[in-house]
Amino acid sequence: MHEVVTTVLDVLGLLLLAAGVAATVASLLGAGPGLIVAAVVVLVGSWRADRSAPRRRRAGGDTR
Repeated sequence: MHEVVTTVLDVLGLLLLAAGVAATVASLLGAGPGLIVAAVVVLVGSWRADRSAPRRRRAGGDTR
C-alpha cells in the first residue's frame, strides 16, 4: 500500500510540474509550445523513474 501511495504522489507531482512549466511557456510562446514542453517534461520524468526502478520491478516481478 505504501508503494502505491508513493507512486500516486510521484505522478501527481510530475503532472503539477509539467503543468507549471507548460503554463509558463504558454504565456511566453503560445499554447502549442507549452503543450510540447509539458509532454517532454512528462516523458523525461517517466523515463527517469523507469531507469531508477529496480530491475525486478521493471520486469514485472514481485515487489515485496
